[in-house]
Amino acid sequence: MSERANGHPGTDEFYVGYLPVPVRQRMFLRFILPAILWLTVAIAAFTAARMRDAGAGVWDTSERRVFVGTLDASPYPILRQAREVGAPADSPLGSFLLVEAGKLGGRAGLGELQGRTIRIAGSILRRDVRAMIELAPGHDAVRVEGDGVSPLPKRVSAGRTRLRGEIVDSKCYLGAMRPGDGKTHRACAQLCIAGGLPPMLVTHDAAGNASYYLLIGPDGAAANEFVHPFVAEPVEVSGTIERVDDLVFVRLDAGGIKRL
Repeated sequence: MSERANGHPGTDEFYVGYLPVPVRQRMFLRFILPAILWLTVAIAAFTAARMRDAGAGVWDTSERRVFVGTLDASPYPILRQAREVGAPADSPLGSFLLVEAGKLGGRAGLGELQGRTIRIAGSILRRDVRAMIELAPGHDAVRVEGDGVSPLPKRVSAGRTRLRGEIVDSKCYLGAMRPGDGKTHRACAQLCIAGGLPPMLVTHDAAGNASYYLLIGPDGAAANEFVHPFVAEPVEVSGTIERVDDLVFVRLDAGGIKRL
């Protein structure tokens, strides 16, 4: 080796373990490498701080749960006045949207059970006050209880409205995906809406509190095809508020959706 090697002037520096660290390599290890590491940490912290909140949606797949209630199959399959089997008798009744696994709405044939008391098994998706049951696979996930048919209360009009928010597919937003909204989720949301999952309008007040509205068409039927082009975009909708039990619907006007 040349006597000028390993840090002496006049040659490329070359590290040899039993000789002193060359000057330029020592400078890199002492100053430049730590600076790169700290810069990486700072960029990671900045990026994490600017990420959107994933939201409070929860999908509980830890166990198969069983509920009993009355089926309302129109415009979207809903288990109404439902209570979980095994829950205390005084536990509150609620309404649960019913969907299939994947990007599909309620199971075929549920319309034949309109007004019937049914026992269903599945997993819960929940966000704030709104909840959904994804039906377990197999024919035994839906079972009719008794022979009677219960009359179902009609949706009651609560006046005209004009709301601003975002149309989401309810399954992803309630917990199947997080955050489940926004333009990055648009392609998935459109597939879900096309597959029959109930479309839902999410609005926020000045304090950031969310409200949820199931959307139905001007004829009162499912609004999936009607809203499909507007999913995952800021929109303004106009229509009529309709309520039943703990559910709030917006019956859209013809042409009642516009982009903001």
